Amino acid sequence: METTVKNSTIEVSQGSAAPTFWQTMEFNRFGIMPIVLLLIGCIGGIAAGFGAFNDLLRISLVAFPTIISLALILAVSPMRVIFFSAAIAIVCDMIAIAIGYPMNFIG
Repeated sequence: METTVKNSTIEVSQGSAAPTFWQTMEFNRFGIMPIVLLLIGCIGGIAAGFGAFNDLLRISLVAFPTIISLALILAVSPMRVIFFSAAIAIVCDMIAIAIGYPMNFIG
């Protein structure tokens, strides 16, 4: 009995050969997430300690974006969402530090 096997090649085109920024971030997720955790945690702690410790509104404006971005990291959300939430948290923390830190010396 004679058997013949034909091999056909299928070519798949993915558009561009170079990966985009967000594809690279998704690939390197478990190396980038500790860096983001460290940045968000340290800057949020500094903002809570220096800029927002005596006002409930300011501490909530510091805590909510920080906790939301940490929850998105824990939920393994897409890296684009994690980066944008981390950026919002860092901006809120920097605003709280800029407003609250001089108040520690004034009164």
